[in-house]
Amino acid sequence: MRTFLQQAADRLHAIEDRLAVRTQIAAAVAAMSIVLVGTLAAGAALVSYRNTATLIENNLAGTAAMVSGRLDRVMATRRQEMKLFAELQPMEQLWQGDPAALRSSLEALQHSFDFAWIGFADINGNVVAATGGLLEGKSVAARPWFKQGLERVAVGDVHEALLLASLLTQRANNEPYRFVDIAVPVRDAGGKLLGVLGGHLDWNWATSLIKDVEANDGNADATLSIISKGGMVLVGPQKETIRYDGDDLAGILKAGDGTFHETRDGRQMLTAFHVGRGFRDYQGLNWIVTASQPASVALAAAISSAQTILAIGAVTALIALSLAVLVSRRIAAPILAITQEADRIGRAHGPTMLARQSGSAEVVQLSRALRSLLRRIGLAEERTKEAELRASENAMQLQEDMLKLRQLADTDFMTGLMNRRSFLAVADDAVAFCRRYRRNMATLMIDIDHFKKINDAHGHAAGDDAIKRVAEIVSQSIRTTDKAARFGGEEFVVLLREIDQETAVLLAERIRTSIESATIRHGDTVIPLTVSVGLALFDEHDRDVQDIIERADQGLYVAKKTGRNRTFLMPAEDERAARAA
Repeated sequence: MRTFLQQAADRLHAIEDRLAVRTQIAAAVAAMSIVLVGTLAAGAALVSYRNTATLIENNLAGTAAMVSGRLDRVMATRRQEMKLFAELQPMEQLWQGDPAALRSSLEALQHSFDFAWIGFADINGNVVAATGGLLEGKSVAARPWFKQGLERVAVGDVHEALLLASLLTQRANNEPYRFVDIAVPVRDAGGKLLGVLGGHLDWNWATSLIKDVEANDGNADATLSIISKGGMVLVGPQKETIRYDGDDLAGILKAGDGTFHETRDGRQMLTAFHVGRGFRDYQGLNWIVTASQPASVALAAAISSAQTILAIGAVTALIALSLAVLVSRRIAAPILAITQEADRIGRAHGPTMLARQSGSAEVVQLSRALRSLLRRIGLAEERTKEAELRASENAMQLQEDMLKLRQLADTDFMTGLMNRRSFLAVADDAVAFCRRYRRNMATLMIDIDHFKKINDAHGHAAGDDAIKRVAEIVSQSIRTTDKAARFGGEEFVVLLREIDQETAVLLAERIRTSIESATIRHGDTVIPLTVSVGLALFDEHDRDVQDIIERADQGLYVAKKTGRNRTFLMPAEDERAARAA
């Protein structure tokens, strides 16, 4: 990325070098004008777009709210009509009187409103009288509307009544009947419960309402839907399917109204919604009314308005560009003269000093400054080069010294492995990582068997060769993500990241067998060499890396005591038991 930016900067400088001063001034003024005008135009376009989009969203939201209100008012009216009918004084004699007379009254009520069926059931749930005689003598005691009607005026959500639908005339379009239940408790003058007056309101009236609004809203692209509080489409496209659920549905019900963008059938849609909360003493059924338009249609006016403003801004920017070219020629004239004079300085048989220029106070001042600069530039260049050379040499030396010091501080001088201090810092980070992300790690403690005998028999130089050879084999056997360190003398520790028990044992054995089969020469003498290995895996109860190292060290102790030249895995349970004891 840095190389690309450098190349781009070099090309820009190359272009600048080929442009005249007046051209650059014109370009700068034009760019500033274009930026200012463009920013102003873009801001105005954005404000216009947002305002227009807000207006469109408000229109859709208003349509959804209007339909939702009409639904609630219709349901509230029907509910009130049923309640008033049940409380009519002339009806008191009919509830327990002649079923035929009661049926006639119920049919008169049905003809006045959109009820597909109205019936009266006694307190045992038996239908005494009903419109058209449908379901008379049948028991509706198990129906939710009857149970709720025994206690209060109840309104049930949209549903299909299969038994009643089978008795009604089949519709021409073969669509199933769907109803909204209204149930009212019926009492005598003394307040005694006589039964329940129930009505099945034909849901087709809601479909007609939606079609009427869509046909008269002046925008054929708007689509209205009625959705239940459970997210099922009751009226509208993809009827009887779940349109919203989960967090989306919960957010809509909580918000009550609003607008959002959604993708439906591969098209971006602008959708407004309103949740019906009832009307007066009618609590409502939380029906969700949505009004949707394709985003391309809904926001067409906003996009057109923004495009118009941007076009005006573009024309204004072109005019500003023309004026910038004219102004730049006059401003740049004296500067061009100074540039031409400066270009001739130093050429063969040319001037050695810049000629004085005039034309403005700034040009005169610039001419004087350049003349003074030419007199001092030679000496200043020499001093700058000397200072830069000294600074560069000092910086390089400091970098080399810091690198050497860091290497000496973090590594073992003999083997080149990490030392105890640097290893523990890395190991602490590894333990924290394993604990946070529930990862595995292991620690190996490696000790050269009978190292004192090697020193005593062959000398300390042979012992150093043995230590270096073991360090070399360990470094070659582990992965790049693993860390190895010399803890002192002939003892080594290895940190294994992201490893399970089986793989850790295999790796420990590979190190041990590699050392066993390696050839250690000191002069003409071949020195046999083996190591014992203690292995410990990270356990979530470990307090820090010292617990793992201590457990590996205990495993090393067991390996030494049981014959050497072997690997022993120290379980965490044994170590915790020993710690508790």
